[in-house]
Amino acid sequence: MTQLVRNIILFTCICLSLTSHAFDYYMDWLPAHATLRYRINFSTHKLEKEISTDQWEIQGDVIMDEQELMPLSAKSAHPDFFILPNQKIRFTIQGTGLVYDFDLRTSVFKRIDRTIHSGYNFSATHFYRNDVLYSVGGEGFWNYNKHITYFDDKTTKEWEILRPKNKGPEMMSDGFQGYSKQDDAFYSGGSNNKNYLEDEKIEYSKVFQRFNFKNKTWEVLGNISDKIPLVEHRIIYWNGTHFVQMARDRIYIIDPMKNEIHQYKDNGTYFEGGSSYYISDDTIKYFHYADRGPLQIIPVNSLLKKSTYLGKFYQVDYTKYFLGGIIACITLVLGVWIYHKKRKIEPTFDPLERKLLQALLAAGENYIPTNELNDILDCGTKSQENQRRIRFMTIKQVNEKLAFYYNINNAIERTASTEDKRLITYRLKKGVREKIKAIL
Repeated sequence: MTQLVRNIILFTCICLSLTSHAFDYYMDWLPAHATLRYRINFSTHKLEKEISTDQWEIQGDVIMDEQELMPLSAKSAHPDFFILPNQKIRFTIQGTGLVYDFDLRTSVFKRIDRTIHSGYNFSATHFYRNDVLYSVGGEGFWNYNKHITYFDDKTTKEWEILRPKNKGPEMMSDGFQGYSKQDDAFYSGGSNNKNYLEDEKIEYSKVFQRFNFKNKTWEVLGNISDKIPLVEHRIIYWNGTHFVQMARDRIYIIDPMKNEIHQYKDNGTYFEGGSSYYISDDTIKYFHYADRGPLQIIPVNSLLKKSTYLGKFYQVDYTKYFLGGIIACITLVLGVWIYHKKRKIEPTFDPLERKLLQALLAAGENYIPTNELNDILDCGTKSQENQRRIRFMTIKQVNEKLAFYYNINNAIERTASTEDKRLITYRLKKGVREKIKAIL
């Protein structure tokens, strides 16, 4: 019995211990231009302020609903935060659609989304555009999420899909991912690509693409340059204008709009990166040792002035244009060859057509009246209807042959007689007599 009691007590202690540590969780943020953070401690329901690196002081109570915290108890990913203009801090949780607001005026922490499903968008990129919260890409459940979604804050309180006009990247997780307010575009490239096989291999996409929010289209900009250590160093930060790739003894500062790579290095700084980072204007801030310090500050614009230009970030793949040009040239050459080949074939003018042309040449600038033309075409004794048909068909065939084979258009002209408007006269158009002589 004593042993049973001991086991029960031990089991109870273990459960209590697990319960107390299961929610050892914080959400922190760094105010603009600050170097010390604030955080919400969910174990104690307290608001805490950092007074020195990883040393915290309680500021007051945080009002929260335990039921709304339940989805957080199993989430350990560092949240993204956004400082809203209405004195609220908005948090989004990686791998979920959870959205929470902390009101600085009332100290109320509240869930505002109605999301049910989660687990498909770890490493998604969260950002604000025109006062709307977006989430792009991510991965989960052994698959890649290639969608652009936005949070409907006004009506459904759920994530809705933005439908592009064309297909974009197959994976947008890790690598170079970021929204540019200046360009109103989302950049994506260098994502990891796992095959999820027994012999799992990870490849990295070198294709760099741009999504234009104005026309909702994806555009392939090119392939990422080999000057970038795409495989070796995967800690990459985005400050809204530049990607900053950490490479221990150096950093690569990349401007996707200008398509430029700069490299900065000095003998005293070690650029390793932290598990989370904070942006203040152009400056990137992060903490070493699992966010426990010390604080590292990277003033990007300042370091950019001291950096070395390495070249273009991405190279345009001209292969498709080259192949298209070759096909167009072949088509053009073939078309010209066929065209000239047809023109080199001597047209067959039958005796009546030759007789007509010779008569028109002999007439020079003078017109041939209808009755004389009938005699030339050997139809003077036929009915008027047959005469008209023979004249029309013969002149039509001669004009068509001259136009097709020799570029002489409308060589035989029809004009009403000056003496009797009811009668038609015929002659060669000015400027074609010598060309027709050369043909005959």
